[in-house]
Amino acid sequence: MESKTQAKNSAITADFQADARQSPLFLLLSAACYLILANMYYAQPILADMAADVGLTTGASGLVITMLQVGYIFGILFLGPLGDMWENRRLIASMTLGAGCFLALAAVCRSVSLFLAAHLAIGIFSAATQVVIVFAVSLASDAMRGRVLGIVTAGLFGGIVLARPTSSLLSELVGWRGMYSLAATVMLLLAWALWRLLPSMRPSVHEMSYMAMLHSLCDVPRLVPHLHLWLLVSSLSFAALTMFWTTAPLRLLQDMHYSHTMVAVFALTGLASPPCMVLAGRLLDKGYGHHLRIWGTGFATGTWLLSLSADNACPLALAAVLLDPGVNVTTVSVQQAILAAQPEARARCNSISVAANFCGGALGASFGPWLLANYGWQAVAVTGVVVLGIAFLVNLRLHKKDLPCSAS
Repeated sequence: MESKTQAKNSAITADFQADARQSPLFLLLSAACYLILANMYYAQPILADMAADVGLTTGASGLVITMLQVGYIFGILFLGPLGDMWENRRLIASMTLGAGCFLALAAVCRSVSLFLAAHLAIGIFSAATQVVIVFAVSLASDAMRGRVLGIVTAGLFGGIVLARPTSSLLSELVGWRGMYSLAATVMLLLAWALWRLLPSMRPSVHEMSYMAMLHSLCDVPRLVPHLHLWLLVSSLSFAALTMFWTTAPLRLLQDMHYSHTMVAVFALTGLASPPCMVLAGRLLDKGYGHHLRIWGTGFATGTWLLSLSADNACPLALAAVLLDPGVNVTTVSVQQAILAAQPEARARCNSISVAANFCGGALGASFGPWLLANYGWQAVAVTGVVVLGIAFLVNLRLHKKDLPCSAS
């Protein structure tokens, strides 16, 4: 049975590798990452409207983002490893369907507790993006794995970037509840498309139980050398990114009196990130992962320094242009190294990597609005400099030989 599964998977992989960049399947995987991860970022620029509608204070509005981040961590840890056990098409489509159902619930509920619970569930099922990434990487050859990861994550980060202006514009037109209803409809249609169009690709691990699979997550740090240090770099970087994007829209809306449309235009500064991810994927295949992490954390630290003088939107916009690519290049290069370290356990390795990132992201999302409400923007910016400065210093101290695999 296992040999037949491996033969079938090898045939699918060969077909995919024959024309990976032009493959409609590959475009579908990239689009799925784009649309699913956008669910995690729709709330960021409209936190003020949502909080006022459901009864949250401005200082507590960051809880919405925190619930999304925590839910994503739960999804990665408890559903993501199933990618090593279950048929991937069914898992991806089911999780996408779940995200759509809970977006619909968030669009209609008025209870604070139910609203937060719905966002927790949205985060859990939006972890389908990570199953999609592992699925795509499994279809790629060793020589083009970085390129495949770069192109797929370009769609991923495109979803992050465009979710913010999309949310702002649609909320101004139909309200935030109408925007959530549209997002739910998109997820339901996407789930149907994924079920119909993705190939059936079964993992080679059949004999392991679900509990044994979860328990095996504890073995990942032992299998990947110096994993804790690289996850520290990645999670600190992601914390600084989410702190920026949960506080900058609040500053623009409340302190500078921007409209949602103006905040949407501001959010388009993040469009610098997807092209950088494609380039980063090519550089990863050439062995420049260590250099990418140094430059990524360095640029990201500099952006928070720029934002210290953000009395108007110009320094904030310049910071956003540099921050997204710097952080995303760092996190993806760490992710590529970890995925390459243990090919037979990619879903579990990916779960550990991304869960660490979103632990940092949850802290940044919760801490940022609290700092802004109580101590002002300067305190937020200084915190961002300190967090990314630590990540940069850890990168400087680590030598290339300490990386999990030679490819990076």
